[in-house]
Amino acid sequence: MIFEISGTTLPIWLPLLWGVLVGLVFSTVGAAGGILASVGLISVMGVQDPNLVKPMAQALTLATSLIAVPGYYRQCRVVTSLAVIMGAGGILGALIGSTLSTTYLADLNLFRLVFGGLILVIALQIAWKLLRHKRHGNTRAKRAATAFETLIRDGGSPCSIGVRQLRYSLRRIQFEFGGVRFTYSPWLPLLTGVGIAVISSALGVGGGFLLVPFMTILLGLPMFIVAGTAALAIAVSSVTSIANYMRLGVELDIPLLLLLLTGTVVGAWIGPWLSRHLQERWLQGILSLVLLLIGLRYLRLF
Repeated sequence: MIFEISGTTLPIWLPLLWGVLVGLVFSTVGAAGGILASVGLISVMGVQDPNLVKPMAQALTLATSLIAVPGYYRQCRVVTSLAVIMGAGGILGALIGSTLSTTYLADLNLFRLVFGGLILVIALQIAWKLLRHKRHGNTRAKRAATAFETLIRDGGSPCSIGVRQLRYSLRRIQFEFGGVRFTYSPWLPLLTGVGIAVISSALGVGGGFLLVPFMTILLGLPMFIVAGTAALAIAVSSVTSIANYMRLGVELDIPLLLLLLTGTVVGAWIGPWLSRHLQERWLQGILSLVLLLIGLRYLRLF
């Protein structure tokens, strides 16, 4: 099949299969969906225009986020206030990042070098998560996670101890999860949302690889509520970024995008089921190794 806008000729099964891979990895590992989408568009499907690759890849992470968020919300595992604040910052950041990127990262060779550096960072981040020792101490996040795990194991309803907003103010926002109270200043996630969206929109990725450690390390939140919250924030910034790329004159390859999206949706549905039968640490280890090799290759180190 000929894809005129992308300037490539591909069998229909190839973008479908790659879309499945993107949705599968993102839904099981929780990161690298946008990275794999961009790698597929550039190195597998031969798309030569970086400004086309960026919004196309973000559209795939957007689809995955939209599929995931309703499920997390029904389980009361989304900190809506935090997601909205990061998303608000993400709107500004996405406008800045996509606008700068169309001008300064329009050359494929330069884009590959910068993108290769980003891939290496993500590969090392995943490897670090696998190798680090578990945190000790009876932290709030650990207490909340233990309470939630116990409830689910006993067949209880997730919303009985799910996210519950307690207090809003310009200085402090407080919510409860798992019987534990968490507090954060709204200004930190707002500014962080701006910064992360600048990077993710400029390079055509979702930004989950930065949002997740921000919420778990700096805000001290349990992973049970981080994934859904990050997905909602990513959806907001991704919509803004894609729309701005189109406003700046980027024409999406709709036939190719629809094939990729179809595969991504399938992969996103399969992922949660498949993850119950596979060792997550093995999946993350393989992904880290693959990304490491891709990053080194894009940086022309071998």
